[in-house]
Amino acid sequence: MEADAFNIYIDRLRNGKNQPIEGAFPPDFLGVDDEGLRFEKQVMVRGEAYIAEEDLVLHLAVKTEALLPCVMCSEMTPVEVSLESFYEAVPLSEVKGAIFDFRDCLREEILLQISHTVECQGGNCPARKEMTQYLKAETADEIEGYKPFADL
Repeated sequence: MEADAFNIYIDRLRNGKNQPIEGAFPPDFLGVDDEGLRFEKQVMVRGEAYIAEEDLVLHLAVKTEALLPCVMCSEMTPVEVSLESFYEAVPLSEVKGAIFDFRDCLREEILLQISHTVECQGGNCPARKEMTQYLKAETADEIEGYKPFADL
């Protein structure tokens, strides 16, 4: 990957011009090194950058795949991460040196979109049958929940 693949050159965006952004980036820029979360597939990014008044605006569509452990069997399960229309506005006063590296913005948004839990085979993990004996069945009162202001 080129060192400047994530760079947006502010000077080139003056006078209403935009910078197209399109590429397949290796997942190492995400900086995720965890046994409970992995990225092995490339991060596909498509969009544009432009200046709107005093802000640099990024409008991106992002697609990749994360691997998370199944909550039942702990097998690594692929989960699609898709951002159809992601906008980020950065004040130009915060951009140092006329070059903006959008790597951190992209990383943050991708990590925020990841589900906290996942179950393999579309929610039908084979280990669920073995686990049901350890799971407490909910009563009607628990489903309804505690309602302290019901009698007001």
